[in-house]
Amino acid sequence: MTKTLVCSLLSLALMPAFVNAATDTDRVKVLVKQKMSIEADSVTRLPSGLYEVVADRNLLYVDKDVKYFFSGYIFDIATQKNLTQERLDELSRIDIASLPLDQALKTVHGKGQRNIYVFADPYCGFCGRLEETLKTVDNVTIYTFVTPLLNSSAMVDRIYCAAEPEKAWDDWMLSKKEPPQLPANCKNTNGEKNLLLFNRLGMQGAPCMYFDDGYRLEGAVSKEEILARLREVESSKK
Repeated sequence: MTKTLVCSLLSLALMPAFVNAATDTDRVKVLVKQKMSIEADSVTRLPSGLYEVVADRNLLYVDKDVKYFFSGYIFDIATQKNLTQERLDELSRIDIASLPLDQALKTVHGKGQRNIYVFADPYCGFCGRLEETLKTVDNVTIYTFVTPLLNSSAMVDRIYCAAEPEKAWDDWMLSKKEPPQLPANCKNTNGEKNLLLFNRLGMQGAPCMYFDDGYRLEGAVSKEEILARLREVESSKK
């Protein structure tokens, strides 16, 4: 009886803390909607006292009364870690197995034992720079989802409808050699599907690439950054 009573009293004593914690983040979530017209997916109180607001895989920070909001990166001084970037990486992570690889062009360098999944537009200058970089990466299979982001639907269709789509893509992106004109009987819809997939995954621009662990890199990143990510993937598989 005594043990039961003690446990009950402890439960009652601890309950307000849990209720207040839940109510606190819920209250901030409501205020964010009222004051900022943002429907938050989640709100989390951080050790810094700020509240992390996640909406459509984007991050912002607010105070407890949502009088101020902060947009930018938070760093942990002790560990020198970019906490915001780590969180953004986690939010943008996807299940690679869900990617429809039949909508992508496939290019193999060497043995092709490592994988990169790229979203790119044929009129995107930074995408061309990335293609130049990827050309120098060995032992990799590159799946390219050619995506019409820059009023390039006709060019995307011409590439996919070419007799050798992978060659047509390389010729255009690396040498500006035009693909054949669109055949009258070509009904390829991969470009449209890739655009829907691009938007569904929450990407903001091109080029954008994913790796086997589901994490992504954005922009015309360096070869060193790509190789570093590939090494991280290999380490995670051990």
